[in-house]
Amino acid sequence: MAGFNTQSPRPSALLLLGLLAGCAAGVTKARSGGEAERATKVPLTQVGERPMPRFLSLTGTLAANRASEVAADGVGRVRDTFVERGSFVKQGELLVRLDARSAQLSDSEARAQVQALRSQHDAAQRECERAERLLRDRVIGQAEYDRLSAQCSSTQWSSEAAQARAGLASKALGDAAVRAPFDGMVLQRFVSLGEYVRPGSAVAEIVEVDPLRLELTVPESEVGRVRAGQNVSFEVVAFPGERFSGSVVHLAPAVRSGTRDLLVEAVVRNPDHKLLPGMFALARIELERASKPVVPLSALRGQGSKSRVFAVVSGRLQERLVQLGEREGDLVAIEKGVGKDDRIVARAGDNLRDGLRVE
Repeated sequence: MAGFNTQSPRPSALLLLGLLAGCAAGVTKARSGGEAERATKVPLTQVGERPMPRFLSLTGTLAANRASEVAADGVGRVRDTFVERGSFVKQGELLVRLDARSAQLSDSEARAQVQALRSQHDAAQRECERAERLLRDRVIGQAEYDRLSAQCSSTQWSSEAAQARAGLASKALGDAAVRAPFDGMVLQRFVSLGEYVRPGSAVAEIVEVDPLRLELTVPESEVGRVRAGQNVSFEVVAFPGERFSGSVVHLAPAVRSGTRDLLVEAVVRNPDHKLLPGMFALARIELERASKPVVPLSALRGQGSKSRVFAVVSGRLQERLVQLGEREGDLVAIEKGVGKDDRIVARAGDNLRDGLRVE
């Protein structure tokens, strides 16, 4: 009995060996694509092709359309100031008023001088008319007539000179009020109450903020792709996710030798004054359209910064890394990874994997 038990396998060991052999056969059969692997039904579509937009990405800076250091044209102490930094002003609106009492007195004096000389000129004119009649009647001689005519001409020129001085006095009075040359915002004010200013003294700096200019630098290699009239869209850090637009208007006539780029300006409307001069912008200039393979957004599956699609090759899924182009609506252009007429999964779910058999 002892020898028989040593040479014969136990029943439990035989059962275990049989189970292991059966599992190994099942795995081998599934891996070989046998009857145990079922095909998964997934929605499929073909990669299409259509003209898609292309963009040239650039960096730029917003600048005021016009900027001016408004200077006084008069002389005197600052009597009133009407604006502060950031104030919006209309063209002709009062910025600063100077003490105009001296100018007002000079203006009154000049006007009175004009009236006095005008009266003298009128009297001299009547004398000249009488002298002409007396000369015709030979009551006076030519010498007396010439003397009276000279007096008449002298009073005329004196009257015109007085009118010119009155105009200067009136201008000096008007120059006591410094006004905005155009619609804009006050960047800074340079004078305060009581300061004495002379002609040429800057009193405030005004910038026009509607419209603005977007100054872009285009690399020399891309100059041939940019022209006036192209649309420009851009973003600024102050308003993330919001896009603004304009159009290319001015192109510099020469490439800058130091940086090998071309300065391009786009005009941007800014009616709500959200954008400000000096803001940094990430811009795109819209170029001509080009035909590209396109897939629906639902066909993409992203992992981090990478996007993938599942192509169908010989009845199985093949996961492909794709390089995305521009998006338009619910379609996105594909630069690399798939081509026109390739069959792909239309809606890439989380249950898909490379090598999966599909119907």
